[in-house]
Amino acid sequence: MKLFNKIKFWRQDTLLGSSLPKSSLSQFSLPQFSLSLTPLRAHLLCCTAIVFSFTCLVLFGTTLITEISRASFASRVADQVLRFHVIANSDSPEDQTIKLEVRDALISYMADHRISFDSADEAAAFAADHCDELTQLAQTVIDQAGFSYTASASVTVCPFPEKTYGDLTFPAGDYQALRVELGQAQGQNWWCVLYPLLCFTKEGVVAVPEESQTFLQTSLSSNDYAQLQSSQGKCSDTIEVRFWVWDWLRKLLS
Repeated sequence: MKLFNKIKFWRQDTLLGSSLPKSSLSQFSLPQFSLSLTPLRAHLLCCTAIVFSFTCLVLFGTTLITEISRASFASRVADQVLRFHVIANSDSPEDQTIKLEVRDALISYMADHRISFDSADEAAAFAADHCDELTQLAQTVIDQAGFSYTASASVTVCPFPEKTYGDLTFPAGDYQALRVELGQAQGQNWWCVLYPLLCFTKEGVVAVPEESQTFLQTSLSSNDYAQLQSSQGKCSDTIEVRFWVWDWLRKLLS
Protein backbone atom coordinates (compact mmCIF):
# COMPACT_ATOMS: atom_id res chain seq x y z
CA MET A 1 0.00 0.00 0.00
CA LYS A 2 1.48 3.28 -1.15
CA LEU A 3 -0.01 5.17 1.83
CA PHE A 4 2.17 3.27 4.26
CA ASN A 5 5.43 3.29 2.28
CA LYS A 6 8.46 4.72 3.95
CA ILE A 7 8.42 8.50 4.22
CA LYS A 8 11.82 9.88 3.31
CA PHE A 9 13.13 13.38 3.83
CA TRP A 10 15.83 14.39 1.37
CA ARG A 11 17.92 17.48 0.75
CA GLN A 12 15.68 20.33 -0.19
CA ASP A 13 17.88 22.04 -2.73
CA THR A 14 14.95 22.51 -5.08
CA LEU A 15 12.79 24.04 -2.31
CA LEU A 16 15.42 26.64 -1.50
CA GLY A 17 15.05 28.12 -4.96
CA SER A 18 17.56 29.05 -7.58
CA SER A 19 18.18 32.54 -6.24
CA LEU A 20 21.00 31.23 -4.02
CA PRO A 21 24.31 30.04 -5.43
CA LYS A 22 25.18 26.36 -5.30
CA SER A 23 27.87 27.08 -2.71
CA SER A 24 25.21 28.49 -0.37
CA LEU A 25 22.81 25.63 -0.89
CA SER A 26 25.19 23.21 0.77
CA GLN A 27 24.76 25.11 4.03
CA PHE A 28 21.08 24.18 4.12
CA SER A 29 21.44 20.48 3.40
CA LEU A 30 19.54 18.20 5.75
CA PRO A 31 20.58 14.75 6.91
CA GLN A 32 18.76 11.85 5.28
CA PHE A 33 16.55 9.69 7.50
CA SER A 34 13.45 7.60 7.14
CA LEU A 35 10.37 6.83 9.23
CA SER A 36 8.62 3.48 8.90
CA LEU A 37 4.84 3.70 9.33
CA THR A 38 3.06 0.35 9.37
CA PRO A 39 -0.73 0.11 9.03
CA LEU A 40 -1.08 -0.94 12.69
CA ARG A 41 0.96 2.00 13.93
CA ALA A 42 -0.97 4.37 11.71
CA HIS A 43 -4.27 3.12 13.10
CA LEU A 44 -2.98 3.41 16.66
CA LEU A 45 -1.83 6.98 16.06
CA CYS A 46 -5.18 7.92 14.58
CA CYS A 47 -7.07 6.34 17.49
CA THR A 48 -4.80 8.05 20.00
CA ALA A 49 -5.33 11.44 18.35
CA ILE A 50 -9.11 10.94 18.34
CA VAL A 51 -9.19 9.83 21.98
CA PHE A 52 -6.92 12.71 23.02
CA SER A 53 -9.10 15.27 21.24
CA PHE A 54 -12.26 13.76 22.72
CA THR A 55 -10.72 13.75 26.20
CA CYS A 56 -9.76 17.42 25.92
CA LEU A 57 -13.27 18.26 24.74
CA VAL A 58 -14.88 16.38 27.64
CA LEU A 59 -12.52 17.94 30.21
CA PHE A 60 -13.21 21.40 28.81
CA GLY A 61 -16.94 20.75 28.97
CA THR A 62 -16.66 19.40 32.52
CA THR A 63 -14.71 22.47 33.63
CA LEU A 64 -17.23 24.78 31.98
CA ILE A 65 -20.15 22.99 33.63
CA THR A 66 -18.39 23.15 37.00
CA GLU A 67 -17.81 26.89 36.71
CA ILE A 68 -21.43 27.47 35.68
CA SER A 69 -22.57 25.37 38.65
CA ARG A 70 -20.41 27.39 41.03
CA ALA A 71 -21.69 30.68 39.66
CA SER A 72 -25.26 29.44 39.99
CA PHE A 73 -24.60 28.35 43.57
CA ALA A 74 -23.08 31.73 44.45
CA SER A 75 -26.08 33.49 42.90
CA ARG A 76 -28.53 31.45 44.96
CA VAL A 77 -26.61 32.20 48.16
CA ALA A 78 -26.34 35.89 47.26
CA ASP A 79 -30.13 36.12 46.98
CA GLN A 80 -30.48 35.22 50.66
CA VAL A 81 -27.85 37.44 52.32
CA LEU A 82 -26.74 41.03 52.68
CA ARG A 83 -22.97 41.49 52.86
CA PHE A 84 -21.00 44.22 54.63
CA HIS A 85 -17.89 45.85 53.18
CA VAL A 86 -15.85 48.54 54.94
CA ILE A 87 -12.80 50.00 53.18
CA ALA A 88 -10.27 51.88 55.29
CA ASN A 89 -8.69 55.16 54.22
CA SER A 90 -5.23 53.57 54.25
CA ASP A 91 -3.25 50.75 55.83
CA SER A 92 -1.87 52.94 58.60
CA PRO A 93 -2.58 51.60 62.11
CA GLU A 94 -4.74 54.65 62.88
CA ASP A 95 -6.91 54.25 59.79
CA GLN A 96 -7.25 50.53 60.36
CA THR A 97 -8.39 51.17 63.93
CA ILE A 98 -11.00 53.67 62.68
CA LYS A 99 -12.21 51.08 60.16
CA LEU A 100 -12.89 48.61 62.96
CA GLU A 101 -14.62 51.26 65.08
CA VAL A 102 -16.86 52.19 62.15
CA ARG A 103 -17.57 48.50 61.61
CA ASP A 104 -18.66 48.05 65.23
CA ALA A 105 -20.84 51.17 65.18
CA LEU A 106 -22.69 50.20 62.00
CA ILE A 107 -23.17 46.57 63.02
CA SER A 108 -24.60 47.77 66.34
CA TYR A 109 -26.95 50.14 64.50
CA MET A 110 -28.25 47.40 62.21
CA ALA A 111 -28.60 44.97 65.13
CA ASP A 112 -30.63 47.51 67.10
CA HIS A 113 -33.05 47.76 64.16
CA ARG A 114 -33.13 44.02 63.51
CA ILE A 115 -36.86 43.95 64.20
CA SER A 116 -37.43 46.12 61.12
CA PHE A 117 -36.49 43.38 58.62
CA ASP A 118 -36.89 39.62 58.25
CA SER A 119 -35.06 38.94 54.99
CA ALA A 120 -31.99 40.02 53.07
CA ASP A 121 -34.07 42.17 50.73
CA GLU A 122 -35.74 43.92 53.65
CA ALA A 123 -32.38 44.45 55.32
CA ALA A 124 -30.97 45.93 52.12
CA ALA A 125 -34.01 48.18 51.74
CA PHE A 126 -33.66 49.34 55.35
CA ALA A 127 -29.95 50.09 54.89
CA ALA A 128 -30.64 51.97 51.63
CA ASP A 129 -33.33 54.07 53.32
CA HIS A 130 -30.98 54.89 56.20
CA CYS A 131 -27.76 55.51 54.28
CA ASP A 132 -27.64 59.10 55.53
CA GLU A 133 -27.78 57.96 59.16
CA LEU A 134 -25.19 55.26 58.53
CA THR A 135 -22.90 57.74 56.81
CA GLN A 136 -23.27 60.21 59.65
CA LEU A 137 -22.56 57.50 62.19
CA ALA A 138 -19.33 56.60 60.39
CA GLN A 139 -18.43 60.28 60.08
CA THR A 140 -18.90 60.77 63.82
CA VAL A 141 -16.39 58.00 64.52
CA ILE A 142 -13.87 59.65 62.18
CA ASP A 143 -14.41 63.13 63.65
CA GLN A 144 -14.05 61.90 67.22
CA ALA A 145 -10.72 60.32 66.28
CA GLY A 146 -9.52 63.73 65.09
CA PHE A 147 -9.31 63.00 61.36
CA SER A 148 -10.70 65.19 58.60
CA TYR A 149 -11.54 62.74 55.82
CA THR A 150 -15.13 61.82 55.04
CA ALA A 151 -17.21 58.65 54.96
CA SER A 152 -19.83 57.44 52.50
CA ALA A 153 -22.27 54.54 52.71
CA SER A 154 -24.34 52.93 49.97
CA VAL A 155 -26.14 49.71 49.17
CA THR A 156 -24.74 48.27 45.97
CA VAL A 157 -23.76 45.05 44.25
CA CYS A 158 -20.03 44.37 44.38
CA PRO A 159 -17.69 41.37 44.04
CA PHE A 160 -16.67 39.45 47.14
CA PRO A 161 -13.91 36.86 47.44
CA GLU A 162 -14.50 33.47 48.98
CA LYS A 163 -14.85 33.91 52.74
CA THR A 164 -15.29 31.49 55.63
CA TYR A 165 -17.26 32.37 58.76
CA GLY A 166 -17.17 29.64 61.36
CA ASP A 167 -18.04 26.43 59.51
CA LEU A 168 -19.73 28.21 56.60
CA THR A 169 -17.81 29.12 53.45
CA PHE A 170 -19.44 31.65 51.16
CA PRO A 171 -18.40 31.33 47.51
CA ALA A 172 -16.85 34.18 45.58
CA GLY A 173 -19.33 36.18 43.55
CA ASP A 174 -21.35 39.37 43.25
CA TYR A 175 -23.36 40.19 46.37
CA GLN A 176 -25.67 42.97 47.43
CA ALA A 177 -23.84 44.77 50.21
CA LEU A 178 -23.73 47.76 52.49
CA ARG A 179 -20.50 49.33 51.27
CA VAL A 180 -18.75 51.94 53.39
CA GLU A 181 -15.79 53.90 52.05
CA LEU A 182 -13.60 55.87 54.42
CA GLY A 183 -11.51 58.73 53.03
CA GLN A 184 -9.50 57.61 50.00
CA ALA A 185 -10.64 54.00 50.50
CA GLN A 186 -7.15 52.70 49.74
CA GLY A 187 -6.69 50.50 52.82
CA GLN A 188 -7.47 46.90 53.67
CA ASN A 189 -11.08 45.77 53.68
CA TRP A 190 -13.40 44.31 56.24
CA TRP A 191 -15.80 41.71 54.84
CA CYS A 192 -18.68 39.96 56.57
CA VAL A 193 -22.33 38.97 56.28
CA LEU A 194 -24.62 41.62 57.72
CA TYR A 195 -27.80 39.60 57.30
CA PRO A 196 -28.11 37.03 58.66
CA LEU A 197 -25.48 38.32 61.06
CA LEU A 198 -22.12 36.61 60.57
CA CYS A 199 -19.79 39.42 61.60
CA PHE A 200 -17.33 38.22 64.21
CA THR A 201 -16.00 41.39 65.81
CA LYS A 202 -14.28 39.69 68.75
CA GLU A 203 -11.05 37.87 68.04
CA GLY A 204 -11.36 34.12 68.58
CA VAL A 205 -15.16 34.11 68.37
CA VAL A 206 -16.10 32.17 65.23
CA ALA A 207 -19.22 30.25 66.24
CA VAL A 208 -22.13 30.80 63.85
CA PRO A 209 -25.13 32.23 65.76
CA GLU A 210 -27.96 29.72 65.99
CA GLU A 211 -30.45 32.26 64.62
CA SER A 212 -28.29 32.88 61.53
CA GLN A 213 -27.74 29.17 61.01
CA THR A 214 -31.49 28.47 61.22
CA PHE A 215 -32.24 31.25 58.74
CA LEU A 216 -29.79 29.89 56.18
CA GLN A 217 -31.03 26.34 56.62
CA THR A 218 -34.60 27.40 55.93
CA SER A 219 -33.75 29.88 53.15
CA LEU A 220 -31.43 27.62 51.16
CA SER A 221 -32.05 24.16 49.78
CA SER A 222 -30.55 21.28 51.73
CA ASN A 223 -27.98 20.75 48.96
CA ASP A 224 -26.94 24.41 48.90
CA TYR A 225 -26.61 24.54 52.67
CA ALA A 226 -24.50 21.37 52.56
CA GLN A 227 -22.22 23.02 50.01
CA LEU A 228 -22.01 26.07 52.26
CA GLN A 229 -20.79 23.81 55.05
CA SER A 230 -18.32 21.85 52.93
CA SER A 231 -14.72 22.88 52.43
CA GLN A 232 -14.46 26.04 50.29
CA GLY A 233 -18.12 25.86 49.38
CA LYS A 234 -17.62 22.87 47.09
CA CYS A 235 -19.37 19.54 46.90
CA SER A 236 -17.44 16.68 48.41
CA ASP A 237 -18.29 14.30 45.59
CA THR A 238 -15.33 13.30 43.41
CA ILE A 239 -15.91 12.45 39.77
CA GLU A 240 -13.39 10.30 37.92
CA VAL A 241 -13.57 10.47 34.13
CA ARG A 242 -12.21 7.40 32.30
CA PHE A 243 -12.44 6.14 28.73
CA TRP A 244 -12.34 2.44 27.81
CA VAL A 245 -10.62 3.21 24.50
CA TRP A 246 -7.79 4.98 26.27
CA ASP A 247 -7.43 2.11 28.77
CA TRP A 248 -7.37 -0.37 25.88
CA LEU A 249 -4.67 1.60 24.09
CA ARG A 250 -2.54 1.80 27.20
CA LYS A 251 -2.72 -1.96 27.65
CA LEU A 252 -1.95 -2.51 23.97
CA LEU A 253 1.08 -0.22 23.94
CA SER A 254 2.46 -1.37 27.30
